[in-house]
Order: sequence, then structure tokens, then C-alpha cells
Amino acid sequence: MQLIRFDSLPVTPWKNGGGITRQLLVYPPAANLDTFTLRISIADVDSDGPFSDFSGVDRTLGLLSGNGLALHEDGKEIASLHAGGPLLAFDGGRAISSTRLNGKVQDFNVMTRRGRASHQTRYLQVKEPVALHSNGPMLLLLAEGSSLLASDGHDTQQLGYRDALWLPTPATLQLMATAPCRLIVVEASFT
Repeated sequence: MQLIRFDSLPVTPWKNGGGITRQLLVYPPAANLDTFTLRISIADVDSDGPFSDFSGVDRTLGLLSGNGLALHEDGKEIASLHAGGPLLAFDGGRAISSTRLNGKVQDFNVMTRRGRASHQTRYLQVKEPVALHSNGPMLLLLAEGSSLLASDGHDTQQLGYRDALWLPTPATLQLMATAPCRLIVVEASFT
């Protein structure tokens, strides 16, 4: 298990000045935006505008905080994201632009290069102890709540707000929250 502390992640400003990104995970580890197989990040979106073209990449986007983000394609609204609302899966090559509904937003983004990897992303509410099994690589992000304990029977990690846990191989975790919390679970598969 690899604990990823949100507060320790480097902040990368966008080229257009419209926000910043914190990369939680990239695979392979030395990959860049042109060569990654899997990339998971959190972005603070400070302005409206077009998404970058990621042709050949499958994406999932969810809103972590803020008052909403409207997504447009060809001048028509195709989705409206809200904090804690449904996650949106889409083709990274689509010409999508976004409009913040009222101020800054923070989003969660998962990208896998088609033909090399795929992913499934979902929410998990933890109110009482629960066992979570993964058949392969998995990342957990503490999206809402202050603390979560995760144990694989050999190692125990405590996640704080926006911290993540990366499990590169199949595992069963015992999860215990000190107060109700919500996780985003990303399960990846490499081809």
C-alpha cells in the first residue's frame, strides 16, 4: 500500500493560467502527459474554457467541491457536475469546454490510455467497518470526511481529507471511519 498525502503533492500551474493540478498517480512512474497509461489527478479550476485534447484516452471526471461545473460540446450543455454528484465518463478526445457555475471548483480526474488500460470509478460510503476487495490495481481517495483507517492485515494507514491510497496488486482492505465518510474508488486494469 502506498499512502499519498494530498498536502505533499507538487502543484503544477496550467499553461493557460486557468488553474492548478496535483497529480496523485501516474503510471508508468516516469510518464508525462503524452506517454502515461494511467493518470489520476485533482485540479483547482479557476476559469472557464476548453478541455485539453486527450484523443485515445478514456476519462472520468467528478466534482469534489464548488458550486458546479457545466460541460458543453458544440454549444450545447452535455452535463452539469456537482460536488458529490454522479461521476462522468467520456472520451478524452471530445471537444468539451467547461463553465463554472459560481466561482472556483475542484475536480477529480482519472485517465487511461485506450488499448493499454481501462478503469472503473465509483463512490463508496463508509459509516461502519467494511471489507473492500480489489482484483487488481486500485486507488482510494478520501473525498469527504476527516479520517479513515485502512488495513490489509499487514499494514495500516490513516487517510486524512483528500489523501489517497494506492494498491498496485489485488488486496482486501478493512476500512474503518471515525465518522461517516465518502471515498472515490478507482479500479484499473492493464492490458
